[in-house]
Amino acid sequence: MGKSRGRAGRESFFLRLLLTIPLLGAGVFAWRHWDALEPFLNPPLSRVEIHGELRRLEEGEIRAVLEPYAGVGFFELDLEQLREQLESLQWVATAAAGRRWPDTLSVRISEEAVIARWGEDRLITQRGRLIAPDSAAIDVALPLLDGPPDSQFEVMRQYQRLNQLLYPAGLRLGGLHVSPRQSWRLQLNGVTEVVLGSEDLVNRLQRYVDFYLDLPETERLRHEVADLRYGSRFSIRMREAESGAGEIARR
Repeated sequence: MGKSRGRAGRESFFLRLLLTIPLLGAGVFAWRHWDALEPFLNPPLSRVEIHGELRRLEEGEIRAVLEPYAGVGFFELDLEQLREQLESLQWVATAAAGRRWPDTLSVRISEEAVIARWGEDRLITQRGRLIAPDSAAIDVALPLLDGPPDSQFEVMRQYQRLNQLLYPAGLRLGGLHVSPRQSWRLQLNGVTEVVLGSEDLVNRLQRYVDFYLDLPETERLRHEVADLRYGSRFSIRMREAESGAGEIARR
């Protein structure tokens, strides 16, 4: 039995050796003739495919990033570096890059989704990124959010929270601002400024919404400013002077 095992081991060794020799030979051959073989084994990238719905991002901006990679060997392309360069473009949210044999570079782009304006000259995206586009690219119909530096994530969070309360009541949150002292105010339906103060924002706004919905529609449109900083009480300033500006409504 020992002799059988020894014979089997030698046969296995020689079989592996026979399989290895051609591979070694091929490797040596490729090394000696690399200049001639490189165009076949590592062909240059000559085709580019761009995927994704582009609305604000110009295809030319993407191609400007891709241009230096034209002619790079298929296996030499640094996909991670390319992805980082694409994601550095202002309107790119995420990017992915890949290769397809023998000569194609494929990229997929996902654009930033804008949810509102930020201040006078910027836009804020769904991820809280601030973008400063050309003024022509700013849609004034978007909600207007504003606040101190680096407050965009908190303002976005409150915008989404308050909007969930207002939307079912048919109220449009057209603007939201927070001061450096954390005092909040908002704009409803483009006609009413609501001052919330710095605490208990949801409960204060809910009391006003309940009061608002109990009014005739013609009365609602006359609200110019609603000041909700009085706990269970709030003041309404009406547009017409004879209607009683500054009267207090108790809830």
